[in-house]
Amino acid sequence: MMANRTVAIDFIRAAMATAAARGVDMRGVLRDARITPEMIGHDRVRVTREQAARVMQSLWERTDDELAGLGPRPIPRGTFRMITLGIIHTPDLRAALSRFTEFVMLSTGLRSELSVDGARARLAIHGNPESPLDPLVVDIAVAVTHRFASWLIRKQIRLTAVELPYPAPADGSEYHLIYGVLPTFDAPCAAFTFDSMYLPVPVVRTEPELEEFLRSAPAGLLFRSRYDVTTADRVRNILERNTSAEWLSTEEVAKRLSLSAQHVRRLLREEGTSFRAIQEDILRDRAIESLVQGEETIEELSERLGYSEPSAFRRAFRRWTGIAPGSYQGTTGP
Repeated sequence: MMANRTVAIDFIRAAMATAAARGVDMRGVLRDARITPEMIGHDRVRVTREQAARVMQSLWERTDDELAGLGPRPIPRGTFRMITLGIIHTPDLRAALSRFTEFVMLSTGLRSELSVDGARARLAIHGNPESPLDPLVVDIAVAVTHRFASWLIRKQIRLTAVELPYPAPADGSEYHLIYGVLPTFDAPCAAFTFDSMYLPVPVVRTEPELEEFLRSAPAGLLFRSRYDVTTADRVRNILERNTSAEWLSTEEVAKRLSLSAQHVRRLLREEGTSFRAIQEDILRDRAIESLVQGEETIEELSERLGYSEPSAFRRAFRRWTGIAPGSYQGTTGP
């Protein structure tokens, strides 16, 4: 069973801070998203992409601003749709990104530029040093631009670098899930770099496809399931696609990667993870997704995930998130 990657609670906290800055009461939104005060209070808690997207969408609706009031000027809802309609008919990615930089200037007043140096292409968005953009807005702007560019050409654009103009957070591990690479913080501007080979790739999407794509926003833009760039990504992908009731061994996964088991373990170590940690992440994400949907009891879920008894599952869940599984709304178990 595939499991969508979950989202750190810090994203919800950032959205709540944004709402507070605008005087927006988000209690009803959090309740509708099945996010409880107990979940907000624990650092290891994670939520589904759908929950995070619901919170962000509500914030946009309540502020009537696609930058949630934290940009240099309000961006009325519907602006992104008009921008994408102006980009969808460009011939290739280079033209699409060049037109994007023009729209950024017109809609936000921020200077944006696409530069190419041999095999290296870089898209940068320059803020106002006297009035820096909120980190949440920066993350959304960079992630959405990258996602949409990849969608336009129907190819995953692998980033080689990401620059963010704010200090590194205490735990920066989540950024790999957002961008596929670990960013450089305290940079002069927001930017992402990629291989220039993508620039001549034609834009292949149509207006009907764009309308369908926008209907899934912001989930389809903010959160991707996987990048398959690192060894950890590829190992997780293989483990998730396995239909057997038993986990594949390290040796079996390594064989599918055409590597030795020892080499896979070393690569995972260098990436700060392990085979067991990836298995735990998959179990955690599957559990959270089920609990939010509320279609299984704790007993049914623990059995499906391979635990000998519900108490063993509860202990594991507390280790993953810091709270009991019943703290997630939608569960029918205790």
